[in-house]
Amino acid sequence: MGSSHRLYCRTQRRGYRRPGRGEERRQQSEEETRRRARASRLIFRLFDAEKVNKFRVRCHSHLAGGIRLRLMREEPCFVATPGSSSYVRSRFSPITGEILKKLIPFLLALVLEWSCRPGSSPDSASFHGDISASMEKLVDGDRAMASVEYFTRFWRIGGGPGFDSCLNYIETNLVRLGFSEGTSKQSAARTFHVQEDVTAEQIWTPEDAILALEIPEQRVLHSFSQTPVMLCQNSFPAEVTAELVYVKGGGKPTDYDQVDVRGKVVLCDAPPGVYRLAMDRGAVGLVSSFVPKHNSPELHPDIIAESGIPYDDTRKPFALKTSPRTAAELQQMLRDQHISVRIFVKTSFKSAPIRTLVAEIAGAVKPDERIVLAAHLDHYKPGANDNASGSATLLEILRAISSGIQSGRLPQPARTLTFLWVDEYKGTSLWMKKHEALLKDVRAVFVLDMVGGDPKKTGGTFRVERMPDPAAIWFRPPEQHSGWGAGNWDKAKLFGSFLNDFYLSVVERRARATGWNITYNVWEGGSDHDPFLWKGIPAILSWHFPDFGYHSSMDVSENVSPIEMKHAGASIGTAALTLAAGTETAAWEILKNVALAAEARSMILSSQVKDALMEAEAGGATTLEPVRKQEREMLEAWRKWYDEALESVLTVPITPPTESLKNEVRRAVEDHRFRIDNLIAAMGL
Repeated sequence: MGSSHRLYCRTQRRGYRRPGRGEERRQQSEEETRRRARASRLIFRLFDAEKVNKFRVRCHSHLAGGIRLRLMREEPCFVATPGSSSYVRSRFSPITGEILKKLIPFLLALVLEWSCRPGSSPDSASFHGDISASMEKLVDGDRAMASVEYFTRFWRIGGGPGFDSCLNYIETNLVRLGFSEGTSKQSAARTFHVQEDVTAEQIWTPEDAILALEIPEQRVLHSFSQTPVMLCQNSFPAEVTAELVYVKGGGKPTDYDQVDVRGKVVLCDAPPGVYRLAMDRGAVGLVSSFVPKHNSPELHPDIIAESGIPYDDTRKPFALKTSPRTAAELQQMLRDQHISVRIFVKTSFKSAPIRTLVAEIAGAVKPDERIVLAAHLDHYKPGANDNASGSATLLEILRAISSGIQSGRLPQPARTLTFLWVDEYKGTSLWMKKHEALLKDVRAVFVLDMVGGDPKKTGGTFRVERMPDPAAIWFRPPEQHSGWGAGNWDKAKLFGSFLNDFYLSVVERRARATGWNITYNVWEGGSDHDPFLWKGIPAILSWHFPDFGYHSSMDVSENVSPIEMKHAGASIGTAALTLAAGTETAAWEILKNVALAAEARSMILSSQVKDALMEAEAGGATTLEPVRKQEREMLEAWRKWYDEALESVLTVPITPPTESLKNEVRRAVEDHRFRIDNLIAAMGL
């Protein structure tokens, strides 16, 4: 063999072929047994030899149910003598040497097992190929962009007039597509309805606002008509002319000790939620210049970050936002003179129902089983990427699938496809509460949130946020976060599903074909996949981050890309319709993806456990027992998670799974358990 070898794990797994040729499959099984035996004998001959080369395994990617591995054989770094444990060079301690001695046979056995398999192209067989090709032709990014342009005309608060105007726009489009108002389980029925839920919440409606200088000159600094996010949500009506004072910081009570704010408007650096500190000291209102770091205010000095304050019927407060540039100008002026500002705020509060738009394409075989696609429609104005892009792309997916079915280019789904346009979290939870009985038959959920950001303009990349797996608890390289923040998931509530590796495979296939830039992150939470996950329903998020325009005045339609929305729409539509079709062919291919991902995960885990033990030893730990206990817990969590993920493949077919499929699932589970159990033993855990 040469000095450098590449192993691509995303090959056709032997044994994961469609059933039908029994004798050939029997011969393949016997041949695999012989190959494994040869690999095992070779490993232990290698291990007992005079010299053993060290293999380094580097993870380059683990998208689409597999990891591309580079195996690099380097100069020998230790010598193994039969029966001896003192073979490691002096740079390794005896404990580390024992770890490596136990670990290397496990890794090499797994590598050789993979290398013995007959290879084939990753794309040689695709369960979603036909659907993907049709979706490519049917999804129109420019049409989605037209919807984005419409949605961004409104401040979209659930229960408010802007939100309802956007729902009416979607309803009009559904009627044009031939959807009828109402509900129906009849095969191929296309229906929609609006669910209304009355809540005790007061719905805030903004109408106008102005922040202007009065002294030493009259000049409008910000206006609602030009920059809607300058007005903080839940601000009460006000018309004030008062002196402006600067409170540095403004987030702590002590910040106000040396400043008299009575009867004045406070300019501060803290988020506007500190209005209570100012008003309880006599201030009449607040102007905040706070901008989060992810908005890169040093690069965008005119940006205004969206903010809100709690509904407060006692103080009846108002709060405005200003840009870093304007705040710096005002602070400079205040060093030399007094400043008076004029503030005008026109808003209203009312009781109104929260509306959720539900559209469905009824399943032809099992209409009670559902694949759900959801996007939140609510947000400040303009809110282009967040989340006009998700709502618009969802409408385009529905249009593409519906027209494809009508024209015969796409199959009629066997399961019902349910599309939800919601008030984030609130609308999703209300829909789930009203339809609690049907939740047990929801097979998967795809959530679209910020799917259209133009990477060249926003700096964001399309991301798949995996549903919670043990990496969300035991976070280690090569895993990654988005930069948005880390969620907190209870490890006792982890549950495995095929959905992660299946959807990643669909997205990566498109990325390979088109050059689409994609990445992934572990679960972080923060969107409408969470309420489903809390109920134990597999749900996955598609989104873009980082995005300097996130929750700010710069989240405008000019920073949204029709191409990104087409990529997202085609991928999500392909995945959703594949699961809704529910063929056994799809189940076999999904099983292959998940099984390969489980194997690849064992390679990652072996490296992670070794590194953890070596790091503990290098840190001078007197005993490795606490570390060993932690590592064993992580391995057992992954064993359970992939056990459940593999077994969940049996829920994919719309008909009862065949015995062949059930047998292959059992075999894949046994293989996965065998690898993890061997790793636990090899590492002395």
